[in-house]
Amino acid sequence: MPPPSYRRPSKSTPVSRGGARAISADTASYCRHAACDGRASNVTIARRLVVLLTVPLVALLGLGVFSRLQLAQIEARSRFVAETRIVALATLGNLSRGSAEMRVNVRSYLLAETDTQRAAARAAFDEDEGDVNRLLRQYADGLVLGDKERRLLGEFEGLSREWIADAKQAMSLTDEGRGREAITFLNGRISEVGFRLSRVSNEWIALDQEAATVAGAESLAVINRFRRDMLIANSVALVLTGILGFLTVRRIITPIQALESSVRGIAAGDYGQAVPFVRATDETGGLARSIDVLKQGAAAMDEQRWVKGNVSRLTRVLQGASSLPEFGQRLLSDLVPTLGGGIAAFYVIDDVQTRLDRVTGYGLAESSGPAEPIRVGEGLIGQCAQERKV
Repeated sequence: MPPPSYRRPSKSTPVSRGGARAISADTASYCRHAACDGRASNVTIARRLVVLLTVPLVALLGLGVFSRLQLAQIEARSRFVAETRIVALATLGNLSRGSAEMRVNVRSYLLAETDTQRAAARAAFDEDEGDVNRLLRQYADGLVLGDKERRLLGEFEGLSREWIADAKQAMSLTDEGRGREAITFLNGRISEVGFRLSRVSNEWIALDQEAATVAGAESLAVINRFRRDMLIANSVALVLTGILGFLTVRRIITPIQALESSVRGIAAGDYGQAVPFVRATDETGGLARSIDVLKQGAAAMDEQRWVKGNVSRLTRVLQGASSLPEFGQRLLSDLVPTLGGGIAAFYVIDDVQTRLDRVTGYGLAESSGPAEPIRVGEGLIGQCAQERKV
C-alpha cells in the first residue's frame, strides 16, 4: 500500500524538544512591539525623514527669531546709553566748561586795564552765556531722566541765572569806576553762588554717571543673558534633533536588519522562520510582504525539487528488486528515513481484497512466526485499505 502522507519539514528550521521554532531574539522582540501585535505605526519612512529634516530647519528659524529679539533688546539698551547718558554727560561737561569760562571772563573784565580788553572779555562772556543757555534748553528738551534729575536741572538753571545776573552787576560796577567794590562783590556773593552752582553741577554729573553705569551694566546683562539663552536653545535643538535622528534611524535600521536576517535565512533554506514586519503599514511592511511572497514561492519550489529528487532516487532503488519482499524492504529502508519515520510495515492485499498480509517491516521487533493477517476494514490499516486512503 502507498506510504502515509507526510509534509517534509524545512531542512534548516531548528526545532526544540517542544517542537517550537527558534526565532532570533531581536526580531521576535521588535515584532512583538511593532508589527506582530497589530499596532504598527502609520508613519512612513518618508514622513520620518521629512520630520527629521524639518525639525532642524524649524529650530534654526526659531533661533533666528530668538536672536533677532535678543539683539533688539541689546540694541535698545546700547542706544539708550549712547544717545542719552553719554550725550547727557557730554552736555554736563560742556555746561561746566561754559560756567568756568564765564568766571574767567568776569575776572578778566574786572581786571582789564583798557577798554579793548574789557570789550573782548565781555564778548567772550556773552558768547559763553549763550552756550550755557542753549545747553540747558537742549538738556531739558530730551535728556532729563527722572524727577531727581529734573530737580537738579531746575536748581542749576536758577543758580546759573542768579550767578550771571550778579556777574553782569559786577561788570556794571566796573564800568561806573567802582572797581574795588566790584572785586569785593565778586569775591563775596558771586563766589558763594558759584560754589553752590559747582555743588549742584557735581551732584548732577554723579547722578548721570550712575545712570550711565547702570545702563551699561544692564546692556552687559542682556548680552550675557543672550549668550546663556542661545547656549540653552542650541543645546535643546541639538538634543531634540539627536533624539529624533536616533529614533528615525532606529525605526529604519532595525527593521532592515531584521529583514536582512530573514532573507539570509530564506537563502539558506530556512522557510520556517516568520518574516517580521509583514503587518507594518510603511515601506518596511511592503518590503516585508514582498519577501514573504518570495519565501513562500521559494519554499514551494524547494518542496517540489525535494519530492521530485526523492521520487527519482526511490524509483532507481526499486527497479533492482527481484521479489515482492525485496521490493517492500527496499521501499521501507529508503522511504522511512527520508520521511523521518521510526517504524513501518509493508502489506499486500490478497486477490479477493479481503485480507492484508504483512510482507516485510522496518524497525519492528522480530516475532517467532509470521504476523497475523489483517482483514480489510479492521483497525487503522484495514480501514485505510478499505477506503483506499492513507
